[in-house]
Amino acid sequence: MTHHTGSLGRYEVRLLLWLHGQCARQVDVPVPTGEFGLQQNKPALGVAALIETLQERGLVRIQEDGEQPPPDAELTTAGLAQADRLVAELGDPDAIRRHTENALIAWAYEENRSGRHPRLKEFYIAEQASFHGRVPGQSVVEGSADYLQQVRLLTLDGEAIAARVELTDRGRICATSGEGDVSAYVARAQAPPNLTINSVTGNVNVMGTVDTFNQQTGLNLDPEQIGQLIQADWDLRNHGGSTPPTPQTRSLAARIRAQLASAPNSTAAQALMQTIGPILTRLLGG
Repeated sequence: MTHHTGSLGRYEVRLLLWLHGQCARQVDVPVPTGEFGLQQNKPALGVAALIETLQERGLVRIQEDGEQPPPDAELTTAGLAQADRLVAELGDPDAIRRHTENALIAWAYEENRSGRHPRLKEFYIAEQASFHGRVPGQSVVEGSADYLQQVRLLTLDGEAIAARVELTDRGRICATSGEGDVSAYVARAQAPPNLTINSVTGNVNVMGTVDTFNQQTGLNLDPEQIGQLIQADWDLRNHGGSTPPTPQTRSLAARIRAQLASAPNSTAAQALMQTIGPILTRLLGG
């Protein structure tokens, strides 16, 4: 479970992590903080204000020595424990992914509410993007956005980071549900009877559903099974192959690919293959 840093801003978190590195995980070790200000392009008084915020939270103690700001600071036991948690989460791909999904929904909601349909690349400079003072990488952001589109929380109009982002009705409900947790919302929300799959074939814009594809192709695809494959593909692409598909997932992917191969050639079948074909290829290893 991700531990939140409450009202701490990105620079307070960065300072806490910087102190963690400077003191070699030792408490009660005074650390001069002027270097942090130089690294972050923060004036001395600005660094002093960050330290005061951390002291108010019981995470550091200020060493008053009468010299010019910023003062020396030392981690408390609570500060060390908090910094240890942050470091662990920064090295946890699942924690980064969960944060990115939640942050994208919160960011898109605020942008859409103000009448804007931003490009995905604008997310990188948004306050919501910061995860313990750092911004997730492009592959994580794009992968998270693709997943949110697959579970019908947002739409992407365009390619990669140039795509414009807009929340769907489900996405707006997720953003205003009060839980702020995409995974919990997706798990709790009842899946719609017709899971939309979007694709473009030639000059034909295909906006179909699994049920429609089944009717037009004679297939009998289960929307929940398609969702399982999408999630398995996401795990494979974002964990660098460290979590290979289970035998059950590979069997399901092989069965669906066989069904697609036997379907009559039609615009709907081509669109479905274009949508989930790459997923099946990745899960089956070629």
